[in-house]
This record gives sequence, C-alpha cells and structure tokens, in this order.
Amino acid sequence: MAATSTTTSSRPVTPAGSVACCDNGSCHCGGGRPVNLVIGLDVGGTSSRALVADLAGRRVGVGMGGGGNPLSRGVEPAVRAIRSALEQALVGVDPNAVAGNVIGAAGFGSRSPAHGALGEMWSDLGLPGSPVIGGDAEVAFASGTADLDGSVLISGTGAVASHFVDGMEVGVADGLGWLLGDHGSGFWIGREAVRHCLGLAYAPDGVLAPAVAQALLGRPDATRSDLIAATYSAAPVRVSELARAVVTAQEAGSVAAASILTAAADKLVETLALVRAPGAQTVVVLAGGMLQTAHLRAGVRGRVAARWPGSVIARSGSGAAGAAWLALRRLGVDLPLSQHATLTAAP
Repeated sequence: MAATSTTTSSRPVTPAGSVACCDNGSCHCGGGRPVNLVIGLDVGGTSSRALVADLAGRRVGVGMGGGGNPLSRGVEPAVRAIRSALEQALVGVDPNAVAGNVIGAAGFGSRSPAHGALGEMWSDLGLPGSPVIGGDAEVAFASGTADLDGSVLISGTGAVASHFVDGMEVGVADGLGWLLGDHGSGFWIGREAVRHCLGLAYAPDGVLAPAVAQALLGRPDATRSDLIAATYSAAPVRVSELARAVVTAQEAGSVAAASILTAAADKLVETLALVRAPGAQTVVVLAGGMLQTAHLRAGVRGRVAARWPGSVIARSGSGAAGAAWLALRRLGVDLPLSQHATLTAAP
C-alpha cells in the first residue's frame, strides 16, 4: 500500500516579509522612496529560478541557478544556487526598490539552519524585508492560473498535490520526500527503472536496461551488483535524474518504460484524489518537470478528465513568475487576468 498521507491546513495569504507601504498598487516608503518591484523565486531540487517584476506585472530581470533544495543538495550549495539566480535577476536593479517577495521552496522551515542561511544571504544582497517562503505547491498553482480555487498536481524531483479555496491551501497529499512518499515523481520513476534492470518489477525489453545503466554508470552493460551498489551510493536527486532515461526509452518504443510511466500516472492521480472532492469542477494545474513530458502528461490529463469531468486542466507556467504574482497579490496589487498570462508565460 502506498505510503501517501494527507494533512489539512488553513494557511492565509499574509504579507510577512514585505515592505508594508503600498496602497492601491502604488508603493512608497519612508521619505517618499519608491518601491516598485517584487521578487519571485521557484526553488526545486534540480534548478532555482528568480524573476523580478514591476507593479504592472512586467518582467524586469530573470536568473537561474542550480538545485536549491537544502534537503537534497545541502544547505550551503542550495543557498549558493539561490543566490546565483537572484544575482542574475537583480543586475541593474536597485535592491531598495523591492517591495515584496515570495519564494516557492521546500526545506526552509522557520527553525531550520537553511532558513537562517537564506536570511543571511538575503541581507547580504542588500534586499529589504525578509524572505517569504510560500511553498512550492502554492507557487506552482499561481503559475498556472489566477483563480483562487482549484488544485495543483506536481511531479518533478518529488511529487505532491494541494487544493486551494479562496487562495488558501486547505489540503495536501504526499510531498513526503523520497524515503516516505513522492509517488509518481522523478525519484519514483528512476527507482522503478532500476528495479526493472534488476528484474524485480518489469520484464526486460532490451531498451530501458542499457539506457539506465548508461545513465547511472556511464556504460550500457552492468552487472546486478554494479547497479545495486551504484544506486545505494547515489544521492536521491541522482536517482530522480534516471527518469530522463525512462522518458527517452519510452519515446524509443520501450514497453517497460511506458509501463513505468503509466503506473506513475496512476499514482499521481490517486494522490490528487486525496485532496480533490469527487465532482469538483475547479481548475487543475499540472506542474513539475515530469508532467512536461508527453507520455506522463497525457496519462495524467486523461485520468483527471475522466475522474473530474468538466474541470479545466491547465499547464503550469513560469514558477518564478507565479511566485512574483503571489508577491503582487500580497501587496494588494490588482492586475487584469491577461497580465497573469503574460507574466507567467514560460520560460
């Protein structure tokens, strides 16, 4: 039985960490200094993306760094990656003009060493206020829709489903990390691929096994002992990267790879059903790198459409832009829906 769990919360959207000096979309601080920018950050296990936008919802700067999840990368490498993305996005920007921010990230709990390191880096860059951790699901949902009600299903390095009512996250399923959950995620898919190679789950088809061995060991032929040793010695994020080999093998006609991706689609929609009521017709946003791949996305879309007929199924846009949109909303800036589409258009 899948080790998926659910929790419920009623987390309000709050302006903590913002510069509280905005009124009706116009921001000024002490001495009349204009503050007319927001920062959005989308931090994942694979990459970190930053975006600076003005109060009209227009992009001012963008940046990208490596994986910023402190749980999978370590605190110092994660904060360095986030800093790199921020520094790129802030080129030519006065840090004092920043009125607010939202960071979609996991692993930065308020009492964690990672949270303290992030705050120190923030101050070191001369940015006002403090980092606002908004949650990766909240940011992903905002990147795909301007609606306040609906669900988001994410499959990237990890996997999670969340449901929102009036802009508040009221239900969460999975998101438990590679050891306890993340069913249907990149890690789950990568692990299933290794199991296929070991003959524990799927009958070998001659396509997937060499691809996985090549990705994991740098050669297409590997013994059972080699694969076991390499998998156990690899960091979890390294196992999740094997999902790329599964996608490539499926595109090359691998029946085993297609079976793994089909099973992943089943797992993901089961997770979504834990937070989304039967008969719900609010929007469903599909997000994360794995749900950008054709076979898995099609499998999930079909299952969502069959289970919740009438629901709009949207693809996520730029996660960093979704975070910036949330930062604007927290400042009370009211922009037209058309601007949401323009701001969040990927990349």
